[in-house]
Amino acid sequence: MALVKGAGVGMVLGRSAGNSTPFGAAFAANFSTRPPQKDFFVFSSLLARLHKSKAKLFADSVLLMKNTVLQIDVIASNRLKQINSLSGMYGQIYGSERLKAFASALVKSFRLRSRHLLLGATVFQASSFDWDEMRASETDIIKYSQQIDNCKELTMKTLTCQKCQKRLCIDKEVEGVDYCRCKDSPKSVYGLHSENVDGWTPFLERKDILVWRKEHPTMKGMYFYKMYGKFDDVTADEFIQVQTDTSDFRMEWDNSTAKCSVVDKKTSSDQEIYYWEVIWPRFFANRYYCCSRQLVHNFDGGRTVLISKSAQHQKCKDNQSRSVVGVEDYESILTVQPATSSDQMGLEFALSGFENPGVKLPESVITWVAIRGMPEFMGNLRKACLQYRKKKEVENYPPHQLAKSTETSSNDENSYIGGSTRMYA
Repeated sequence: MALVKGAGVGMVLGRSAGNSTPFGAAFAANFSTRPPQKDFFVFSSLLARLHKSKAKLFADSVLLMKNTVLQIDVIASNRLKQINSLSGMYGQIYGSERLKAFASALVKSFRLRSRHLLLGATVFQASSFDWDEMRASETDIIKYSQQIDNCKELTMKTLTCQKCQKRLCIDKEVEGVDYCRCKDSPKSVYGLHSENVDGWTPFLERKDILVWRKEHPTMKGMYFYKMYGKFDDVTADEFIQVQTDTSDFRMEWDNSTAKCSVVDKKTSSDQEIYYWEVIWPRFFANRYYCCSRQLVHNFDGGRTVLISKSAQHQKCKDNQSRSVVGVEDYESILTVQPATSSDQMGLEFALSGFENPGVKLPESVITWVAIRGMPEFMGNLRKACLQYRKKKEVENYPPHQLAKSTETSSNDENSYIGGSTRMYA
């Protein structure tokens, strides 16, 4: 039928041109004389080539896809290796908690978009905080209240000459102290171990301050610290007030504090949760502390005990700044005893504590930081008490309204790592 139609078309075209017989006859004769087997062979050959080209195109496409997938796999593998290497490096520099900060940023972004939903979760988590679990037992409070007596006993066993009963020198002599001059006495008892003192060794002495330390049993290079001090120009009330203050006044006299605020409290038991962010030098992430603090007044002869320990509270996470590392292992115990009464001049205090800042530093750096940082902080705290009293007497202002002090500390952010011995929160 197709051949007939082709011949008909040829004849029609031939007639329309005015010369139907030669053109139409020649076309019909030529087409009719070709053998059918030859046409079928040509068609089959074309069809085979078409299938072959199609198969080749499909094979080339599959090969291209395989090569692309392999290339992506190689690139992804290299990226994962780089990320693993970077994570190890950042883990050494910033501490393991720094890596969690990146994920925390994503969580915060989601939190902003789901504010109403997370608000309900926050209220639920805050209300479910276990205050009783964080409250110190009566046995612990009795033990903490005896810290001042323990420090005096340490002084007798580690810093007193058994012959002349005068003081032994730790790292350098302090004005106003009568030191031992016996010929066979050591020139320095720094780091010297004594019997029956539970591993405490003399560490440093400054004006009105003595410090001991002992190494952590499992974390080598990290230490527990114990400080004893005696101030005759400060009242116990002023000392406790300034120590527990979380207003802007704290950042005026303590230049290592970036943020400090109470986020939750239980008035009936004198407990509160505070968020505290400490500035670290360049190349280190700032540290933040979420702590439960309990204040026990007039215990055991007028002594006051202040207990601070690491805690987990949702409102601390809400106050957390970006790119800061949380210090999860922190403890500070402060015991204050007035010389006469809490509103009169003169006090003794004992302060003990430990923290793991989340990054391992050389022991020499830790020692240098502690020697420089702790005395400077206590000196600034003492000056802040005097400033607080002066402003309170003249203007009767609460701490958060105090004018900024004109006395500035000599240290800056590069002078010492402010968060590595923060046992005094």
